[in-house]
Amino acid sequence: MKRFSLNRQLIIAVVASQVLLAAGLVLVGTSLSRHYIRSAFDVYIQGRAQSIAALVYFRDDGVPGLLFNDAKVPPSPHHIHKDIFLVKSDHGDFAQHSPGTDPRFFDQVPATKRFWDFEIEGEPYRAIILRDVAVLDTEVGEPLPLPRLTVFYAAPTMDIEQQMRNLAIAIGVLGLLVLVPTLILALWSMRRALAPLKDLATAASAISVDRWKFEPSDAAKSTEELVPLIGAVQTVLEGLEAAFTRQRQFLGDAAHELKTSLAILKSSLQAMLNKPRQREEYEHGLAVMSGDCDRLERLLNRMLQTARAEQRIAKGQDYVPDPVDVVASCEQAIARLAQFAAAREVVMEFTASSEAIVLAEAADLELIWLNLLENAIQYSPRGATIAMNLVADGRSVAVSVADHGCGIDAAHLPHIFKRFYRVDSSRARSTGGFGLGLAVAKSLVDFYQGRIRAASEPGSGTCITVELPLHSGSAGNDHDTGEGIKTRVFSAG
Repeated sequence: MKRFSLNRQLIIAVVASQVLLAAGLVLVGTSLSRHYIRSAFDVYIQGRAQSIAALVYFRDDGVPGLLFNDAKVPPSPHHIHKDIFLVKSDHGDFAQHSPGTDPRFFDQVPATKRFWDFEIEGEPYRAIILRDVAVLDTEVGEPLPLPRLTVFYAAPTMDIEQQMRNLAIAIGVLGLLVLVPTLILALWSMRRALAPLKDLATAASAISVDRWKFEPSDAAKSTEELVPLIGAVQTVLEGLEAAFTRQRQFLGDAAHELKTSLAILKSSLQAMLNKPRQREEYEHGLAVMSGDCDRLERLLNRMLQTARAEQRIAKGQDYVPDPVDVVASCEQAIARLAQFAAAREVVMEFTASSEAIVLAEAADLELIWLNLLENAIQYSPRGATIAMNLVADGRSVAVSVADHGCGIDAAHLPHIFKRFYRVDSSRARSTGGFGLGLAVAKSLVDFYQGRIRAASEPGSGTCITVELPLHSGSAGNDHDTGEGIKTRVFSAG
């Protein structure tokens, strides 16, 4: 894709607009000046024509006819190219023209026009033709109808043409003088206005996977149009930084967990190979290594569950889940962990106050309950009871899993849903935990637009609650036709 400079385009646009504006002003100013100068010239030659008409008078010797007082003809302002005129009567018995003018020239005068532009020996002239003009002189006894005059008067326009050219040049120079500082001011203002954007681009270019700081200048922060962009960039960077941090932490924690499991397996194998042993010792060692392999397999399964949950979130916009019975899903999870709970002498109780249908994948929903229950069983003492309760309020269903274990300190609560996070890492091998169960549960709950939260009191136990939006028309029906409460208990043994 061809790159372009926004700064260069704006400069070209500003310069072009200013030049067009100046050219337009010069054009308009020149046109208006030309119009007013020509109008003033027309008034001038009209006055000259009327003064020529005023020099016509009736004879005073009683003979009908007209005379012309040529002694009072106004002199031409131009000494070389003189004004020319013609005045004649419509009776055809009177005609007077300017001295030195060929009478045949007036045969070319237009019959209808009021003004006429022409040239004489290459010099421009402009003429006015006044028709049907009355004789200003009055004479008693003159036969009717009185004659009417036609007056033709022309003057050279070279002077006004020169004036118009000089005026156009003056306007053009003035426009140029105005254009230059205007362009300088516009370019300075534009560069100053674009400076915050340039600062913002510089700050953005400094961002990398090793440096997530985005520090726009104060000018950029105070620019109203850039505030939404700065906010969007900061939001995206926070998300990317968190994602990169989680990814790095995940890789580091996963590598640590795998290395630990492999180191344990390797040490067990090396211990068996150090010296010859009895059959019973080999069988015991193989059993220990088999347990270590089972733990490693569980770790890999949990990692796969985490990856699948995150992959589901990434492709969630095209996924349409089916309605799932939450009560049945909880019962299935409890049934799957019944033997595991019995081995630890832990009792699981499940109470559902109503039916609840949500839009989800049945396997995902069951995986949420399995992770919560397994986590509660691992950290509960022998003989303890785990309570799983389901309550629906018409819009959402809340499923809580409460144990009576050691509890979690308030400082750890905000972090327990992070991957590989364990409150007490020294207990990981004894409990079999990896810090992934709650992370998987949270990823799936977030995917189905729900919420998960934890409440704990050190020494009293922990309660984790999951809220999911109900499928329309599914809530509020009693699960049991008797008391409206259904309870199922799994006991150890």
